[in-house]
Amino acid sequence: MFQFNPLPSTTVTPAPATARGSSSLKLSLILPFVALIALLTSALGMLWYWTGSKTVSSLSEQVMEEKAQRIAQMVERHIESSSAVLEAAFPTGMPVDSDIQAHLPQLTARLWMATSLHTQPNDYVYYGNVAGQGIGLKRLEPQRAELRLKTHADDRRSYYKLTGIQARPELEFTEKNLFDPRQRPWFQQARQAENSVWTPVYIDFNAADLVLTRARRVLSPTGEFAGVVATDVSLKALNDFVARMPLSTHSRAFIIEADGSLVAATGLPNIRTLADGKMERMTAATSADPLIQAVYAEIQGVFHSSVPSDAPRTALLEDAQGNQIRIAYRRVVDSAGLQWMAVVAVPHKDMLAGVYRHMLLVGGLGLLALVVAVLIGTSIFGAVANDMRSLTRAVRRVGQGEIDTPIEVQRRDEIDELAHNFHRMRHSLFTDPLTGASNRSALQHILATMTRDTTTPFALLFVDLNRFKPLNDRWGHDNGDLALAEVALRLRNLLRPDDVVARLGGDEFVIILRGVADEAQVQAVRLKIDYALQQPLTSLQGIPEGEIVTVGASVGQALYPRDAQDGQSLLKMADQDMYSHKEPSTR
Repeated sequence: MFQFNPLPSTTVTPAPATARGSSSLKLSLILPFVALIALLTSALGMLWYWTGSKTVSSLSEQVMEEKAQRIAQMVERHIESSSAVLEAAFPTGMPVDSDIQAHLPQLTARLWMATSLHTQPNDYVYYGNVAGQGIGLKRLEPQRAELRLKTHADDRRSYYKLTGIQARPELEFTEKNLFDPRQRPWFQQARQAENSVWTPVYIDFNAADLVLTRARRVLSPTGEFAGVVATDVSLKALNDFVARMPLSTHSRAFIIEADGSLVAATGLPNIRTLADGKMERMTAATSADPLIQAVYAEIQGVFHSSVPSDAPRTALLEDAQGNQIRIAYRRVVDSAGLQWMAVVAVPHKDMLAGVYRHMLLVGGLGLLALVVAVLIGTSIFGAVANDMRSLTRAVRRVGQGEIDTPIEVQRRDEIDELAHNFHRMRHSLFTDPLTGASNRSALQHILATMTRDTTTPFALLFVDLNRFKPLNDRWGHDNGDLALAEVALRLRNLLRPDDVVARLGGDEFVIILRGVADEAQVQAVRLKIDYALQQPLTSLQGIPEGEIVTVGASVGQALYPRDAQDGQSLLKMADQDMYSHKEPSTR
């Protein structure tokens, strides 16, 4: 019968470190840091003072030009697709019938394809003719659109649902008010123009956004004016793009028209709501922003000048308070009559704010040089001391029986090598050298740790080899060692990775099945063990050919916490259960 005897714990007391050598080493490291940091801060301060303002001004100007260019390019990309959309709906030179009902399916298909080109922002294309007829298609989703149709001048416009380019329109509702396309600004403006034109920017009161309409007249087969095709361009994307542009606190980026109306601006809405609830466009005058007002007053004459629109320009001006403002601007014009200006304005004090901050920072670094050097020196030796304390705690806990305490050393030097050597030593102390399984000391620690948690069950199996002594006597101790190693390997191969196989001594093994509380599971493992150990041993040497050597085993069990609440009692119960199953001839 097995009796479990706990191992005695030991306490390792680290020797105190000497302070004199440590202090002198700290001082020898800190002094070079003090001299180096003082030298660097002085050199950086003078260099920054000499070159900072000129460099920052030059770089800031280049960045501003780049941002003005980006805004202008965003505008051009946003509006240029509208021309292709109109061309897809009504190709240039293609005559149109005076009655839209004559080619309604073809016209609907062309409008569907036109709204497929650039759904954002050109999701709505419409046409009105001199007879007062009108048709429009607004894409709501990739396979869903709204068809707006008016086939007689006196009819109300009807709304149809379309679920595909070839789908039959389904009537949804008819407007109550009479819509006459001939009275709309886009129709009247395009009627007088040879090429496509932009209508003035207006407010879409439903979406509370600014909208721009591009329109182009369409001719009859005889070359006479027949109608106007148009598409709306929402300006929300432009406003969002400008609003997200990274700028300093007091800087502004904006798009402005010749009359001072704002298309988009950072820090400002482009639409304001009046006291009576009506909405109107924000202008430079109504923005109450002195920077925008000063910039607009400066660039107002550029709209109608001969300044090229293909590159940004810069200027330096003053506002009403005498503050200098650096601006970068670029005209945005096109063949349809667009006349906008993309502007980036930065107060001069904002441009040099970084220089002033860095000057203060350099001065602060100079004052803190000694403190920084002391902290660095202390940090270096503090890290060494912490690693040594971690090793000391690990040694002490090993002496107390705690075998899995992590060693927290994050280094790549001799201390790291020492930690690895200690780890290997600890492994050898808690591993059976013959079988590679956990040894008795490791088993004691594992059981003590697991029985502290009463909520997690486990099963303990006590395995005693039946015919090991005859094998040892007949075939020698070397073969006995090979048999034990092979048995340990077979047991490990039967179990899960987190289960434990420990050699208790001689031909006795203990198995811990983590998380197992079911009798049926334990019996299944016992059967696997019995079968595995009944198989012939293959690692023995000097065995005559054809002779089969087996050991077999008796297995006892105990379940935690059902059968016992501590490791020693569990081992005793498993040992007793094993003994009750052991064949009389092998006891």
